[in-house]
Amino acid sequence: MRAKIIIRPVNVLLMLGLILSFCSNFALSQEKKVLNYWGMVQAELRLREAQEDAVADFEKMHPDIKIKVTVFPYPVYRDKLLVAAKAGAAPEIFVVDQIWNPEFAAAGFVIPLDDYIARSGLSSDTFFKGAWDSCVHKGKVWGIPFDVGVWSQLFYNRDMFREVGLDPNRPPVYWDEYLDYGKKLTRDVDGDGTSDQWGSGMYGGRHEGTICETDAFIFSNGGSILSEDFSRCVLGDKASVEAMEFYKKVVDEMSPPGATARTPDDAVKLFSAGKIAMHLQGSWVQSTITARAPEMDWAVSLLPKPRRGESVGTYGGWNLVIYQKSKYKDAAWEFIKYWSSKGINEKVIALVPANKESADIFLALKKRFPKVIFEQLRMAHPRPIFPGYPQISEVQRDAIQYLLLGTKSIQQILDDAAAEINELL
Repeated sequence: MRAKIIIRPVNVLLMLGLILSFCSNFALSQEKKVLNYWGMVQAELRLREAQEDAVADFEKMHPDIKIKVTVFPYPVYRDKLLVAAKAGAAPEIFVVDQIWNPEFAAAGFVIPLDDYIARSGLSSDTFFKGAWDSCVHKGKVWGIPFDVGVWSQLFYNRDMFREVGLDPNRPPVYWDEYLDYGKKLTRDVDGDGTSDQWGSGMYGGRHEGTICETDAFIFSNGGSILSEDFSRCVLGDKASVEAMEFYKKVVDEMSPPGATARTPDDAVKLFSAGKIAMHLQGSWVQSTITARAPEMDWAVSLLPKPRRGESVGTYGGWNLVIYQKSKYKDAAWEFIKYWSSKGINEKVIALVPANKESADIFLALKKRFPKVIFEQLRMAHPRPIFPGYPQISEVQRDAIQYLLLGTKSIQQILDDAAAEINELL
């Protein structure tokens, strides 16, 4: 006798519930994690295409993750980030200027990455030391270096060297040589009684590039901006005073008038036009010089240094961070590892890869004098890793203006700046 199967309404409802629950969980498991990534506008078409290709490859390796890229021009980018972060609507991943990293960390907008770094086995040795240092605030790591630049290398016009009897294959190595060369290269070419070519085009306008350059002189002379524990400003110390005395001599004795308003871009124009023989800036201007002066015989060497110092540049660049309120922090970390890895980092950056192996590849392929650039990147310090850095920079910019105008002694100007910065600290 066959047993009867009785399906009660309550059992049907239970079964339907289980089926719906299973389908819902399955759908959720298949739902893509959408990660918003904010970065900088890149004008070069090939670079944008390379970034798009790299994102597509990452999505193939991680089919559960979708990357949405949004880019902004530099002048508005920081404000966009701050507004979004304060509103709880920042992207899961974004890049920050090195000088913003401690600010975003102190505000609680980004997370420390130490646990992720430890679990993944990622090593700080993978990256340029100064770039890694820019991510560290109060003993924790708040970002991963993405790309880097360094202020500055020495660009020099070999034809102008030849014209005054200088060896075109022996650029100045030391500060005193730089001054000596510069005076010889500053001359009246058309015979009207005034100089129309100069040794250098030092810039002193209210621009962050001015601070990067003057910081490099201070670093090269063994000085610093803040003490190691960030308890006080040391701009009034001997090393900084000597560095600023050198800077003032370069402006006064071998640069054209107008340094108080001159920007780094203005100086590049002067160099490209053959008005100045030597120019201090980073490797990013190589393409500009080549485009503007295709016939110029120019070369690059390390930043001149004091006799008892080192050639130490000032870092610039960008770090990758994870937003504190991101729902997908683990997925964000996977993308950061990928974006900063050898084989990818050299394809998706505009400056120089922060990954040293990627930098080696990139520089050999895309830059002249790659060994000089690599060495200058290796020997560089970041600006103060301090949440209030933008205010420190403002004080330094004021000090440079006072210094160029000669309103007070250099010692007094730097002492006054240090006192003002101490108030900020």
